[in-house]
Amino acid sequence: MNIRLAAIGLGLAGLTLAACGSSSSTTSSSSNSTKSSTSATTSKSSNASVVSNGATVATSSSSGYGTILTSKAGQTYYLFTGDTKDKSNCTGACAKAWLPVIGSPTVSGGASAKLVGTITRANGQKQVTYDGHPLYTFASDSGPHQITGEGINAFGGYWYVISPTGKPITTSGGGSTYASTTSSSSSTSSSSKSGSGW
Repeated sequence: MNIRLAAIGLGLAGLTLAACGSSSSTTSSSSNSTKSSTSATTSKSSNASVVSNGATVATSSSSGYGTILTSKAGQTYYLFTGDTKDKSNCTGACAKAWLPVIGSPTVSGGASAKLVGTITRANGQKQVTYDGHPLYTFASDSGPHQITGEGINAFGGYWYVISPTGKPITTSGGGSTYASTTSSSSSTSSSSKSGSGW
């Protein structure tokens, strides 16, 4: 009887060890798979970002435009005068050049939580808005702290950086860079070109 119990005990111990080893290698394999998947996603979206599942609306200070809306990482946000309040009119080729900011928004710095919202695009994705303006990044901005899309007339409207008050900053310029400092001050803007569509 004792021999049978000892054999059963050894068998259970062996199964337990095998299960742990199997679980460990599954976890390791799963973990490596997750890391590969994350790196692929990161490298695909590293150039002007379409932010998914957690877009932060923050503020940064620029030398040419004052305080503007950006992502937490400093990617410049733009509005499109061809849009209407709470509706994006940028699709197809437009949405490849001007990438919609996608995800569940959070607020940082001098951005106002009461001005942040979302709309549902035709493809079902949630696009972040600020004071009713759908937000975009520009594919030609080479990374954070770049402003190369300011004042461009394309796809049926103008593209402008945005002040924390939700107004387009329409001063002339372009090609600016700025420091990554979060600010809670608002900026004033001149109106050299017509502003938003509403």
